[in-house]
Amino acid sequence: MKKVLISTAVFFTLINNVQAIEINSKHAVLYNLNENKIIFEKNKDSITSIASLTKIMTTLVAVENIKDINDKIVIDDTMFEGLYEADAAVIGLTNGQVVTYEDLLYGTLISSGADATRALTINIAGSEENFVNLMNNKAIALGLTKTKFTNATGLDEVGQTSTVDEVAKLLIYALKNEKFKKIFNAQSYSFSDQTKTLYSTLEISSVLYNLDTSNIIGSKTGYTDEAGKCLASVAYDKENDITYLLVTTKATISSDYAYHIMDAIDVYDYYFTNYKYYNLVNKGEELIKLDTKYSKVKSVTYSAKNDIKLYSDNTFNKNNIQLSYNGKTKLTPNLKKGEKVGTVDVIYNNEIIDIIDITIDERIPFSLIEFLKSNIHYIIVISGLLLIIVFKVFK
Repeated sequence: MKKVLISTAVFFTLINNVQAIEINSKHAVLYNLNENKIIFEKNKDSITSIASLTKIMTTLVAVENIKDINDKIVIDDTMFEGLYEADAAVIGLTNGQVVTYEDLLYGTLISSGADATRALTINIAGSEENFVNLMNNKAIALGLTKTKFTNATGLDEVGQTSTVDEVAKLLIYALKNEKFKKIFNAQSYSFSDQTKTLYSTLEISSVLYNLDTSNIIGSKTGYTDEAGKCLASVAYDKENDITYLLVTTKATISSDYAYHIMDAIDVYDYYFTNYKYYNLVNKGEELIKLDTKYSKVKSVTYSAKNDIKLYSDNTFNKNNIQLSYNGKTKLTPNLKKGEKVGTVDVIYNNEIIDIIDITIDERIPFSLIEFLKSNIHYIIVISGLLLIIVFKVFK
């Protein structure tokens, strides 16, 4: 089977169908992670401040550079210089407190503690500045050309920018790291010495504003005056087995509404309700029956080895599915096992969605009798000519 990209027409249909959704956030991008494709966007490539979404990169770089997350660290007040003056969110680390790298990783990502972030970066790289260099090098390595960090906490600074699409690409990459993924998906965490229990900022906000975020399985919130309310999240549609990733920035700052979370709920609910995978071809379904030549086996039937699905909204119509074969019309015994004899185009709404290779599973058995039957006229003619020649020679 040769998988091809969904056609441009189908792709833009997905994008355009959802433009009716109105969200408060000024920047947004939604990925279907089953296919790693964008299915909704709003100013996804525009430069934006990303606030504490920065800590996605901070945590990823930290995880990749820590040898043992159980190593202990002694907290020093000098690590927090400027944080309280900047009104940065903290988890309340104290001078002389002994913590582990794991404590600081959870404190950074799920509770967005700038004090945990600063302690983490200084202990890994010697200074936050050195750690930021590691972050920028990682951004370059990942091809994030519009992403630039000047600090590891996400505080507003000139030059600290990204786009929601580059944050999404970063998060998609980071989630491949199992340790990062475990932290990102956590709703709570108890410190190694049991002195503190942390809760995810999404969980806290959901309770505060009485919002149902049960479909969101991992998240990172962010907030500064410049970035507004931000959210990077992953949601799982259990009924349809689809995982989504949404990144939004610049939602309205309000003490009455959590616009960034409400946006996520609205977008996810829309897709959970209106989109799913539909089978274009079922596993075992007959694709093509090809006649044979010079064999007692009169024909060979080729069936689909896998389901072929299309991600679509609820206007899907199975009557618009077509299968089109291109290739040999007859199979002969000289064909080798594994040899490609043609392809079947799987078409929906006149657009090719997938192309299936048709290959020889078993060699076609040769039959001398069938060969003679098929060529009886030639044999009669040749035999007649031979008789004439013999007759003339021996006359």
